[in-house]
Amino acid sequence: MPPRIRLVLALHNHQPIGNFDHIFQQAFDDSYSPFLDVFSRYQSLKMSLHTSGSLMEWLAANQPAYIDRLADLVDRGQVEILGGAFFEPILAMIPRRDRIGQIRSYTRWLQNRLGATIRGMWIPERVWEQSLASDLADAGIEYTILDDFHFKAAGMDDSQLTGHLITEDEGRTLSVFPGSERLRYTIPLPPRKKRSNTWPEWPRRIPTP
Repeated sequence: MPPRIRLVLALHNHQPIGNFDHIFQQAFDDSYSPFLDVFSRYQSLKMSLHTSGSLMEWLAANQPAYIDRLADLVDRGQVEILGGAFFEPILAMIPRRDRIGQIRSYTRWLQNRLGATIRGMWIPERVWEQSLASDLADAGIEYTILDDFHFKAAGMDDSQLTGHLITEDEGRTLSVFPGSERLRYTIPLPPRKKRSNTWPEWPRRIPTP
């Protein structure tokens, strides 16, 4: 029997608070809506999806039909919704009570609007410190995702990063899935051009105004 691999896809959609309305709309028209159009046609495919609270509130106010479609995908088991801190803060920079409060608040919002059961969450900007493990657990989170870079920096190699791992803080445990940093950068961006080993030639004369 040939070797098999299970690929877990987790997508992240975000627009910051205060961004221009036309930027929200353009991202919706160019990305969020077309993706859902295509994805919903392939019912055998499943994914996890995180949408930041600021973006989700804009969608609920301006594109409620999108929210309804997302709720349908959740109901039929095609999409698992990832929770998170409501306003997408860098968790290490805010007090513990605020971390837990924002996570719980967003979980309630997602449960009420999408009927979703929230088990995992997205870490804003993937900034991690170990004390977050107990905070996430206390907020009702079972697992999260971090770049595999964190694990490799701790001495692990690719062969050890094919499943989830368990971390702990103050006796509270949390499952962590290593995400492929290489894949994350490869999907949206074209291959990098080979760097030149020569310096660019400076102009011989600087033009005057």
